[in-house]
Amino acid sequence: MKTFFHSFDPRVKLISCLIFLVVAVSLRTLAGLAAALLVIGFFILGSRLPVGRIFKRLGLIVPVVLMLGLFLPLLRPGTPFFQLKLGITTLTFTWEGLQAGAIFMLRFLCGALLLILVTFTTPFHVLLRSLSDLKIPQIFTQLIQFTLRYFFVLYDEVIRMQRARRARNFRPARSLWNRHTLATLGGLVGVLFIRSFERGERVYHAMLARGFQGEIRTLDHFEVCPKDLFLGAVILLLGGLSLMIDRGGWVWLHLLK
Repeated sequence: MKTFFHSFDPRVKLISCLIFLVVAVSLRTLAGLAAALLVIGFFILGSRLPVGRIFKRLGLIVPVVLMLGLFLPLLRPGTPFFQLKLGITTLTFTWEGLQAGAIFMLRFLCGALLLILVTFTTPFHVLLRSLSDLKIPQIFTQLIQFTLRYFFVLYDEVIRMQRARRARNFRPARSLWNRHTLATLGGLVGVLFIRSFERGERVYHAMLARGFQGEIRTLDHFEVCPKDLFLGAVILLLGGLSLMIDRGGWVWLHLLK
């Protein structure tokens, strides 16, 4: 379902969201990060993105970040709030470390949710075209496009090669340093490299035969309208508001009174 964020001009969307991201990861207090997270959550709800897919994407990387964040109360010196004795070692958890861990995880959550918001509301080819319109070098956008396109092709190639090895009764040894296993895996890597090179040559020659001259032409045409500029300004304004809250903006307002 198309929403206001789906129809948002991708170039203005990228610029405004990138600035908001820079602001979000530079916030230093829980209040400022909570405000930024609330803004991102509002746009996600307004875009009607499927919650299940969002949690699925976050589930791939949140456990790693959570583990890193849980170590900070142990590493950051400060006022202890809990001590755990393990034999001759005592683990001390500090309030300052707990706050630093929470800030670290909230920064990551803001960045991850903002990335999900942009990628879920902007088709991949539109995203690449908007990067080209923003004067990002063609070689960079084409490298991203071909990498993502042929990564899955090469993955399927590896699966077929593994299936062929199993059909020939190959079973890897328990140790990677087994001579037979190492030779077989080395041969797999070499064959995959050769096949990748040959596939790349065939694709490039096919592109040349179709008139490729270094630029991938598309039918997408973008035109900025006042609604896009207004929405971009709203995103920047909300980012500035989050920064003001982070820096104690209510104190400034109280002093102005």
